[in-house]
Amino acid sequence: METIDDLVLVGLSQRTAPVAVRERYALQPEDAPGLLRQLVGDGGLDEAVVLSTCNRTEALALGGDGAESIARLKAALFRNIDAGHLYEFRGLRAVMHLFRVTSGLDSLVLGETEILGQIKRAFETARGAGAAGQVLSPLLTQALSVGKRARNETSISEGSLSVARVGLEIASRALGQYDGRMATVIGAGDTGVLATRHLLDAGAARVHLLNRTPERAVEAATELGDRVTPASLDRMDTLLDAADIGVVCVDGAADLIGVNTFDRRKLGRRDQPLVLLDLSVPRAVQPDVGELDGVLLYDLDALLPIVEQNRSGRAQAMEDVGTILVSEVHKFLSLRMYANFSPAIEELKDLFDREREGLLDRVTGGQATPRELELAHAMEKKFLWLALEQMKQGARHTRSEEALDRAYRRFIDELEQRH
Repeated sequence: METIDDLVLVGLSQRTAPVAVRERYALQPEDAPGLLRQLVGDGGLDEAVVLSTCNRTEALALGGDGAESIARLKAALFRNIDAGHLYEFRGLRAVMHLFRVTSGLDSLVLGETEILGQIKRAFETARGAGAAGQVLSPLLTQALSVGKRARNETSISEGSLSVARVGLEIASRALGQYDGRMATVIGAGDTGVLATRHLLDAGAARVHLLNRTPERAVEAATELGDRVTPASLDRMDTLLDAADIGVVCVDGAADLIGVNTFDRRKLGRRDQPLVLLDLSVPRAVQPDVGELDGVLLYDLDALLPIVEQNRSGRAQAMEDVGTILVSEVHKFLSLRMYANFSPAIEELKDLFDREREGLLDRVTGGQATPRELELAHAMEKKFLWLALEQMKQGARHTRSEEALDRAYRRFIDELEQRH
């Protein structure tokens, strides 16, 4: 018995597609509202939310026909893609996947917290576009609650590494210690600021922080301290030439850095290569930059070995999160089932009202005293409460937590077999 067969989710992530594929289907924030209005307008869907981060692009939608809804999402977001890079979930599994994402179980870095803010922004965008309604709004609200519970009630985030931190650890294997190093960070958003903090904590002597909007670079540099110097993008070439490490984390700036960015004579005179870390999707650094003598280039896919190491020894935390997840899925199904009872509840209330009035008229001949009216209303209220409680109990027991736990474990087993 499913009450959510009309719910579908289609997407790709670091688990199913390399960065060269992910970047082709990344959605820029400014494009999301128009796409959502298209999906719930002429696109024929009832509701939709789209999430696009550096490691995933996926759409959650509600429509009358699940197969047709999936086809519409693919046509809108994933045209001409190899089907092997996509995952598709319907009904219960779509809810389970969403809750795993908000819990940090499906992230590149296990337990990372950035995903909560990203999903919250995607939710706000959908509401602003009129695309999140009576089903997706409560579902996403609960998904965010699941994510908070996972981090507050389990150890899933203890020792968790950010994408920026993992990237810098990878880079340090080539560069060595960061003490006294010169760094150039391109992008003063959340990831760029976090990378700068990690560099400072690791002992970098100077970090030049560049941004498309110079005012944002100045603001961030002021917060980060006197070892951070703000600069505009027009100084990028010079500052990369002078750096020991360059960290690039910008949105929508494909091919910002190419082979012509660098002076090859200067690269040839370096004592050691420039380590270049591209955390952007789409990639901001052209792949052939990595073929230059004097440059070592790493992108997001290079982070996977450390990420897998970070997962080892976290089995208990993942099990604890899974317990919370199953409980919250059960809660959502119960609430959704009860919400489906709304028309019947209204009819029941009307029936009770009519029966009360009819009974009073028959017993009192239409001359009920105030006390008799009070008692009749009290009895009606009590009987209605009992009837509604029975409906709630029926909703709660339509699928037990034990059955959901078994379904969740089968779901995880299939995910592991695929990846």
